[in-house]
Amino acid sequence: MIKPSWASDNSLSFLYRIVVFFTWLFFKILYRHKIYGLKHVYKGAAIIAANHTSFYDPPILAISWPQEVHFLARESLFKYALFGPFIRKLNSHPVQGDTSNSRAFKAIQELLASGKKVILFPEGTRAYEDQLGELKSGVAFLVFRSQIAVIPTYIHGTFSIWNRGRKLPKLWGKTACVFGTPISYEAFQGLDKKQAQKALKERLAESIQNLRTWYERGAEGDPP
Repeated sequence: MIKPSWASDNSLSFLYRIVVFFTWLFFKILYRHKIYGLKHVYKGAAIIAANHTSFYDPPILAISWPQEVHFLARESLFKYALFGPFIRKLNSHPVQGDTSNSRAFKAIQELLASGKKVILFPEGTRAYEDQLGELKSGVAFLVFRSQIAVIPTYIHGTFSIWNRGRKLPKLWGKTACVFGTPISYEAFQGLDKKQAQKALKERLAESIQNLRTWYERGAEGDPP
């Protein structure tokens, strides 16, 4: 069992640690949240890439990964007097528009260059169905540009609890987060740029789907 750093790392802000703790408590009590695949915890900079169907997905990832994580958020959210500084303390970083523009890529690259873990959703937005949609090329581009690994992740339960069709979340259900084997840029060396990005994107989609299959078949042993 890996003890999460947010529970004991004094280098993290007190606000970050207390918010993550109470968020973990919230999901543990209401949704019996479980975490799988911590054997795949990766040292160094990496992108944590997960399926995305709910507003609950970012906090699920923050409480599940045992190390500090970083997020991207719309620049407009940081203009509010109290809310802006609050989400900055929680490792949110402003980007203009979505994560496909050059400023967003630069912000992510700077975080990765400093050894951070960055949460990204390769589908680009919340899915309308409880299925993995087509992945965009942004994550693959960043993996090769920054020469890092991507950690495929499957989030279970958030669609039924709080999907696009619900204004408010259910106060019951069951959630889980499954981390898979990291995918390194080095596995695609020898391919040209476009082929490498396409191959990594396909491998990432396959890995997330395999994690879902592993979980739905009983979550026995270690996730792939």
